[in-house]
Amino acid sequence: MPHRKSLALVAATMLAAGSALAQAPAKPASQPAPASAPFATPSTAASPAQAPDPLAALAWLAGCWAGDVNQRAYTEQWTKPAAGMMLGLGHTVMAGRTLSFEFMRIEARSDGSIAYVAKPTDKPEEAFVYQGSKDDHGATRYTFANPSRDFPTEIAYAHTPADEVFAYVIGKVNGQDRQVIYPFRRVDCPAPSAAPATTATAAPATTATATPAATEPPAPPK
Repeated sequence: MPHRKSLALVAATMLAAGSALAQAPAKPASQPAPASAPFATPSTAASPAQAPDPLAALAWLAGCWAGDVNQRAYTEQWTKPAAGMMLGLGHTVMAGRTLSFEFMRIEARSDGSIAYVAKPTDKPEEAFVYQGSKDDHGATRYTFANPSRDFPTEIAYAHTPADEVFAYVIGKVNGQDRQVIYPFRRVDCPAPSAAPATTATAAPATTATATPAATEPPAPPK
């Protein structure tokens, strides 16, 4: 019965293997991978609010103004407030001739004051300190003063609800009070002149020169 013994031996071997597998410790279940934290976008801090320009109360002056008195035509042009400064230019003309011109600026100073600085024709620069604004018969009057001078001691701009301006130059001449008033109306600023158009010039055509054909040297005499 060798065949039956072989079958019995195979069956016993398989039974022993099955029993060993049953007694083997189970493999631990695989742990799920830890969830990755979502990428955090750094919060953007709100930028601090920009402080108003110290000359904001005078922003209405920006632009172009014109007037005429006693056959004199005069203009002023002012830039918008920027970084605590406004720049101005004045020009007075009579009969097609320049009578005077003036460079001005209004500036916020490090001591907290505001100054109106004027440089008239052929005269040194003078500064007038801002005194504030007040009502003047319905207009708002903005005053700059320099008590160390005789004339002018004071420069003022009165701005009306109709967007007109009266400029006051006030002081003393030979011990007598003097006041000069310049009425202004708002006008369109002159457009910048366009640069002249440049005409493109075509480069002269180059004429191709034919290269002369090479000739053989004459045969030497015999």
